This record gives sequence, structure tokens and C-alpha cells, in this order.
Amino acid sequence: MKANRIFVPENLNPDDKKAVSDLYQLLLRAEILPAATPLRDWILKWSELNSVLNEVSSRRYVAMTCNTQDEKAAKAYADFIENIDPIINDYDDKLNKKLMAHPALPSLKSEFGEWFKGVQVSLDLFAPENIALETEENKEIQAYQKITGGMSVEFDGGTKTMQQMATYLEKTDRDIREKAWRTMWNRRLQDRDALDNAYDKLFNIRKKIARNAHCNDFIDYIFLAKHRFDYTPKDCKNFHESIEKLVLPLQKEMYKKRAKKMGLSKLRPWDLSVDPLSRPPLTPYNSGDELIEKCDQIFESIHPQAGKWAREMQANKLIDPDSRLGKAPGGYQIGFDESRVPFIFMNSAKTDRDIYTLLHESGHSFHQYALANQPIMAYRDVPAEFAEVASMSMELIGMSNLKPFYGDDKDAIARSEENELADVIWLFPWVASIDSFQHLLYEHPNHTPDERREIWQGIMDRYDAGVDYSGLEDVRANLWQKQLHLFECPFYYIEYGIAQIGALQVWANFKKDPKKAIDDLFKAESLGSSRPIPELFATANIKFDFTPKTLEPLMQVVWDEISKF
Repeated sequence: MKANRIFVPENLNPDDKKAVSDLYQLLLRAEILPAATPLRDWILKWSELNSVLNEVSSRRYVAMTCNTQDEKAAKAYADFIENIDPIINDYDDKLNKKLMAHPALPSLKSEFGEWFKGVQVSLDLFAPENIALETEENKEIQAYQKITGGMSVEFDGGTKTMQQMATYLEKTDRDIREKAWRTMWNRRLQDRDALDNAYDKLFNIRKKIARNAHCNDFIDYIFLAKHRFDYTPKDCKNFHESIEKLVLPLQKEMYKKRAKKMGLSKLRPWDLSVDPLSRPPLTPYNSGDELIEKCDQIFESIHPQAGKWAREMQANKLIDPDSRLGKAPGGYQIGFDESRVPFIFMNSAKTDRDIYTLLHESGHSFHQYALANQPIMAYRDVPAEFAEVASMSMELIGMSNLKPFYGDDKDAIARSEENELADVIWLFPWVASIDSFQHLLYEHPNHTPDERREIWQGIMDRYDAGVDYSGLEDVRANLWQKQLHLFECPFYYIEYGIAQIGALQVWANFKKDPKKAIDDLFKAESLGSSRPIPELFATANIKFDFTPKTLEPLMQVVWDEISKF
């Protein structure tokens, strides 16, 4: 649903620094009459310009991550963040000041009040020195992605990416699993120092950004920058403790049962993905196109609107599903902001887990479609605490119909469902590990790489679920390096834990009344970020609460379901 441009010329060259600056200058110099309608019209022009430029940036990011070896794509993205992003950031501050000083501002508070609150924070945090630092940060993230995108190994007669190697961890032959796991980690450890160096560079940039914004430390800065108005660092630490008390014992019990089924005294790290009863790995599909088609059938079965959106993405080739050499690792969904359409990037490896990855990213995509009518770009940028509810809910809801992949094979369906629910239990301690790691690192801002490893090992001890890493101490000390969020988007991880609690509530609603549960979810998604997070949760008919009061009964439901298998 691409909106007609009212301000930005159709022939704008987004790489022309003067042309882009001239448009921002027009906005800055505009005489806005002291009334609501002229101010609103001006806001929409500003949002349109940001939307056009944001889509250029997003499409170039996609091109770069789809092929990290494409020097032309890398240069196009780098040129944009180096030349155009600073202009956007500089003028955003100037335009923010113009906006907040306008006499008609109170008359638009009912529509744009939530955005105004964020604008004021942006003004408080803005420092001209940070424009260059943010450009430098983006370039260092790109350098990090080149390191990880270039990781491959020779295995089983061919060159394999890290994502493709994951399939070998599901093999019933334990020797093959161990060999594959060691091969992967030997390769990762080759880049240990390079990743340490990449992290140090990013960490130091972020410290400078916080200092320039006159914050006590980066934790204070990022909580403001992420507009975390509804919870605090202390709430996060309390959540870590709740997970340690209420979820870690379930994970330990789950691993004990797995070890017993496998006839092992203790699990090793290559024993966590294989079927514990030595059944061959689930093989739900043979190609990326088949994965997309069968997920679309699931969406059509659960809700007509979900099916319609999924088919639109398929028809317009808005999904790149397959893993290949040179493709960046991981998966994401990104919005093309002017076109108002989503794009999904993933690294499928013909595993059962890929089903849930596509269900997850499709949940984000449905969110993009649902909020497409939000008038300003700021409202189409959703707080992660609720954005991840949209995605995680689709994993659990999609689990209700796996027949497109497994037909009437009840055993395969049960295995897939059990794996998904086991991942729910696994996720919480890992979220607590990554989030508490970040808090400790930024509380000790002058740490060395070796001290960083010591901090991580303390966290691994705290959330130890019983996996035996003896003889693998170097790997255990560097497990954090596989988590891209630490490098690319600091402090973006606790949201997964908060959102998982929301998603479990949506799932519970779905089991009672499928259509109403999804209707409520899509209604909340349509609000974008125009309302506070607690209100988004309430609109979806769920509670924004991650205290033991809400966590404990939800985990009991998950455990009861797992115990049935």
C-alpha cells in the first residue's frame, strides 16, 4: 500500500546530499500557521521524507545481508549510512525542536501524544558529536557482519555455512554430531579475537554516545533511547531472578529426562538437538519455496487475514528463505516503510525449527501489514516488547496445524510440538543470561576481553542446566559471541522474555476462541506504537506483567503440555 507522495519528488536521488538536505531545509524554514491542521500537514511531509529514505536504507541493508560478498551492495549501504544518515539525524534534531515549540502542539496530543513523548526524549539525548559516532557504529556493525557472513567449514564432502551445519546436530549418530559441533566451534574460535575486537570497538563507541548525551552510563542512555517508559533495569534484574527460580528448574528437569531417554549420565552440547529416542531428524520440506507454501497453508487455516497477507508476500517474493555461502547469519523481518510492505530474511536448513522461524518472522510481517495505515513513520516503528508478541504468538498458534508439513503423522507432529514448547522453556534462561551479561558489562565499562569471558562464565554457572562442557571450557567461555544482538542491537533481548509471556497468553486465548484471539491481536497490532505498551497488551486481551504472579502459572501450562508427550 504505497502512499502517494505529497512532498518528496518522485525523481529524488537518495544519494544526492544536496537534494536531501534541501528537502529538510524546506521543512525547517516552513512557516507553519498556529493551528492544528497546518502543523499536522507539516508532520506528514516530514514523515514522508523519512519514510522514503528509510526504505532506501532498508532495501540496501537487505541487499547487503543477502550477499555479504557483493562489494557493490556493501558500498551502496555504507555510502548511505556515511553520507545520508548524518543529514537525517542532524535535521531530525532541528525539526524536533521546531515541532515541540509550535503553539498548536497540545491540540494534536490526542493523536500524536505518544510520539511527542519520544520526541522530547530524543531532544534530551541529542548530541551533535553522536552523529558521526552513530555512523561509525553502523560501519563497525557492517564489519562484524562480514566476519560472521564469511564463516564456513568443509564438512561431509562440501562447503557448509554455520546454518547448514545445524542439520548435523540432529543426526542420530552421536559421533557425527560431536564431529559437526566441534568443527563448527573450531571455526568460530578462529574468529574469537576478531569478534572480541569488533565488540570492543562497538562497546567503546556506545560508551562515548552515552557520555555525549550526558547520561550516567550506557544503560541509562539505552533505556531512554528505547523509550522504556514502563519498566526499569531493576525490573529486568528481578525478572532474571524469577527465571532462575521458576524456569531454570524446569529446564534442568527437561534435560535430565532427555539424558535418561538417551542412556547418558550427562548431556554434552551436541546432545541437545537430536531426537532423544534416536528417531531420524524431522524433514518437513525440501526447498525454501516449499517451506513458504506450507506455512501459507497453515496461515490460511488459522485466520483468513493471515492467509491473505502470507499469500501476498509469497506472490511478491518478499521472503528470502535459503541459507547460502556469503549470506549473513540469522533471520529478521524488515519493513519497507514507504511501500508499507515487509520483507523476511532467513537461513533455512530443511529442519523442523525452520517452520517456527518462518512462522515467527511472518508474525512480524503481519504486524507490518496491520499497522500500514498509521499516518506517521514513528508509529510504524513498534516497541520490541510488543513486536515480539506478534511473532512469538504466531509460532505457538501455527503449531496448532502442522498437517501441511507432516500430514497425518501424529508422531512427527507431537515431536515438533514438543520441540517448540521445549524451546519456550529454554528461551527464558538464555534471555536472562544475555540480558544480565549486558547489564554487567556496562556496569563494568573498562573490562578487558578476558574479564568479559569471566563475567560470562559466572552467568553460565548461574543458569547452568546440567550440560557437560568439560574439556570445552574455551567454547563455554565464548558462547556469547554467537548472539548477534550483543553486537548489532545492544540491550535488545529482554524483550523476548517479556514478549514470550505475552505470546503464551495469546496462545491460551487462541485455545479458547481462535478467531477472537487473532482478531484481538491484529487489532492491537494495528495501533503500531501510537499507544503505551501496557495499552497494546490490553488491546490484545493480555497483561503486561512479567512478575512471578504471571510467569509461574504460564510455565505450569507449558510444563503440563510437555509432560503429555
